[in-house]
Amino acid sequence: MTAAPPGAEIAEPTTVGDPTPYPTATLAPTPMPTPPPVESLPSMAFEVELFYGERWMRVHQTVDLTNHSRSVWEEVVFSVPLHYNQGAFLLDALEVTVGEDVLTELPGWENQTILRVPLPRPAQPGEPIHLDFRYRVLIPPIEKTSWPPQGTTGWTPEVIQAGEWYPSLVPYNEDEGWQTWLYHPVGDPTAYPLVNVDLTVWAEDGIVIASGGPIDGLGGYPGLGVDGGWHFRVERARGIALYASPFYEVAIDEQYHVPIYSYYFRDHPEAGQAALEIARNSIDLFERLYGPYPYTTLSVVENGFFGGMEYTELVSVTDYAYATYPGEPPSILHALTAHEVAHQWWYGAVGNHQAREPWLDETIAFYSEVLYLEEYAPEGVDWWWRVRVDQYSPEGPVNASPTDYRSSSTFIVYTYGQSARFMRGLRERIGDEDFFNFLRNYYIRYQWQMVTAEDFFSTLREHTDADYGDLVELYFQDLNIDVSSRQ
Repeated sequence: MTAAPPGAEIAEPTTVGDPTPYPTATLAPTPMPTPPPVESLPSMAFEVELFYGERWMRVHQTVDLTNHSRSVWEEVVFSVPLHYNQGAFLLDALEVTVGEDVLTELPGWENQTILRVPLPRPAQPGEPIHLDFRYRVLIPPIEKTSWPPQGTTGWTPEVIQAGEWYPSLVPYNEDEGWQTWLYHPVGDPTAYPLVNVDLTVWAEDGIVIASGGPIDGLGGYPGLGVDGGWHFRVERARGIALYASPFYEVAIDEQYHVPIYSYYFRDHPEAGQAALEIARNSIDLFERLYGPYPYTTLSVVENGFFGGMEYTELVSVTDYAYATYPGEPPSILHALTAHEVAHQWWYGAVGNHQAREPWLDETIAFYSEVLYLEEYAPEGVDWWWRVRVDQYSPEGPVNASPTDYRSSSTFIVYTYGQSARFMRGLRERIGDEDFFNFLRNYYIRYQWQMVTAEDFFSTLREHTDADYGDLVELYFQDLNIDVSSRQ
């Protein structure tokens, strides 16, 4: 996730002399891991009736999962961030099945957004569980100036955006069990395990639906398929979103090795085409720096709030960046699109608990913006540091908790800015070869897992003899882990 700075001017780029050649790192020959079998993951299927003019949805959601733990489960736990907005999420019915036993009682809520679903009987290790939800989503109005997470689900005159709109499984591990948290509406107060998703949306004629994943190509638009519905499938997904608008146009690049779809409002055609090119360039660069693109397709979607947001195989970027696009780099459109595309590696393939340790994905995604400019528009690097970091005089620790802040705007500009300074300092200290070897091997080692700060620093220790302890002391607080180099 990232947000366009409020009131930030699209400044002219500052020339920094001869462009610095992009670093070429010697990458260690670490083999790519085998992804988890699709059939081993939980699956979610959504049948959505979208009443666009009335701004609500009727949803039938099924969830199938197997108790792959060593423990007996008494419950399955979901996060529903939208329930924090009172009256926006209405659970009408829930049926839970374990073997021949069925429970149809509606569960209660914990801390407004945690839904603890009791099972009709304990589920033994290896036993499958089926859940059948029926609910309504009353889409709230939002302002175009809304920052995430308030802006990620809501409507404006141009678009309905549904980001955190459905019951999502919370992560589970053997030590902690179901990993719940207290929802605080700052940053990305969520966490997503891997799931497979099938999404079908029915809407009125003329409404274009955007989501992620391989999509049918009938009816003149990607996605239009099942009996006039829009069908999407995403495997190994973290989050699934849908965007709907009668004003969307779609630009498609199906010749690229990753099919890319750009959904943009019809009065921003130049920016919509640019978003397609920026996404393609981002994938090219990040495959070289981090590793192979982890998914099948990518959709870049113009949204109606003040920020960007990542989902699996879909990234959304504020309409502010489209409306102010100057026609060439550098621009907010270049920065935000590159940032959100980088999240397909950092958040998507390499997951983390965003409500607890948001810096783990955001640090690399935010720094990916300047890596993009180094490669494609080196004359804009000084512009980036001035517009995206220095004008806000960021302070505080990189690993701050969202609960330490009252607003997303302050949390984002402070922690992201500090994270960029840390990454710059680390790269200068250990050198380009070790820096990019670290990032690539970190990606390969933890693909399809959820990482912690210990994983980040333990991998870093393996890749350098340089002493970077002073940088950690300057930019982090209360890590309580070994952050020393391998000296």
